[in-house]
Amino acid sequence: MPGAGSGASAGNRLAMASLIIAGMSLGASALQNLNYSRSIDSVQRNVLRAESLRSCKDIIAVFFEFRLKAEIANMSGAAMASLIELKGLAYRFGALGTFLANFQDRPARDRYSALSWHLNRIAETGAGEPKAEFDKLFAEADRQFGAINDDCVRAATGHLL
Repeated sequence: MPGAGSGASAGNRLAMASLIIAGMSLGASALQNLNYSRSIDSVQRNVLRAESLRSCKDIIAVFFEFRLKAEIANMSGAAMASLIELKGLAYRFGALGTFLANFQDRPARDRYSALSWHLNRIAETGAGEPKAEFDKLFAEADRQFGAINDDCVRAATGHLL
């Protein structure tokens, strides 16, 4: 019965070929899943980076708008309306800073909070300060803002997470 043995051998080869094809299909599916996961991760990082950069642009604009209005208030002895506007800008800076700080480590979050409170203090007292004291207040704010701007530069160059 030589034919019976060769039929079993052909059946074994067919089963083995089926298993190899199924294994290759499973491997290809796993590789495709890995590639898809990486693609989704890349898209999420790009969206996060874009939002971070937009917020950086906004926080920089708010800081310099605050600075300009605070200088005008200091030079002209501001009315209550402009002081309220300065407080509003300080709070807006704080809101944007809180958003951006969520992507940073603890020391960076502390820097954002410290600068927000410092701007709030300037809004409350800056209009009545002598020019030298006012400049000293802003020298500290500028120093703190430089560190925050470095965070934005790091985000812009792709080192956010």
